[in-house]
Amino acid sequence: MDKEAQNRLKHFTCLKSKYQATKYNDSSPVSLLYLISRKVDLGIELTELEFSWLTEQELFETVEIVYQQQYKLEELRKLENEFCSLKSQYQVPKFLGAFKNIYIILYPIIWKFNSQNPLKNSEIEWLKNNGLGGTVALVHKVELERHFFALKAKYQAPKYQGSSNKR
Repeated sequence: MDKEAQNRLKHFTCLKSKYQATKYNDSSPVSLLYLISRKVDLGIELTELEFSWLTEQELFETVEIVYQQQYKLEELRKLENEFCSLKSQYQVPKFLGAFKNIYIILYPIIWKFNSQNPLKNSEIEWLKNNGLGGTVALVHKVELERHFFALKAKYQAPKYQGSSNKR
């Protein structure tokens, strides 16, 4: 057996274990189970045909794990869409430079603010330091509006429209 075949066999064995399909006797890397487990491992959705095949093989634990994986993928897509919407709403530029991990820090900040929580000075500074001046300006504007509406409610002035003394 050549090195490539050995590696595929080891990989298949690991995937069978990961997806609780060790009862399946065929360990050939050309088996449908290997294809299915590779697809799941790569985050590719399975077809109804593949789910049916797993069920026919009585790989019920595998089916359950795959459903959980598919659900995670769906949730990931939803999260990415929510983040994309928030980036647009808070004027985050499409390209923030070479540092891609900026989003790991940015997302909780804009999520926090979007959920009506004020940002800390350190978070505002982080936004400024990472070239998000437009976002900072928008945050300040929204914070002023929130403060104004809170004052209107406090002083029971709901009909007053402006934020200055213009008449």
